[in-house]
Amino acid sequence: MTEETDIDALLCAYQKARRAVIGHVIFLVICCAAALLLRRYFNLPLILCWTVFAVAGLVFSGDIIQLISCHLKLKRFIAKNTLN
Repeated sequence: MTEETDIDALLCAYQKARRAVIGHVIFLVICCAAALLLRRYFNLPLILCWTVFAVAGLVFSGDIIQLISCHLKLKRFIAKNTLN
């Protein structure tokens, strides 16, 4: 592969991972709002809100790790090519 296709593939993967994480954050905010409303309406314990965060952390951790990995690869690639 050439350097152009490498950087294009890295940018594409990074943008895809970023969109996925942004979508997950929006979904998490909606779920937290729903949990707060349900908690207030049905007098549920506060642990319901923490459960939403814990489940989201477990479910979305793979995408978050992928975003961090793509970001680090992109930074390394840019640093390597700007030094030369």
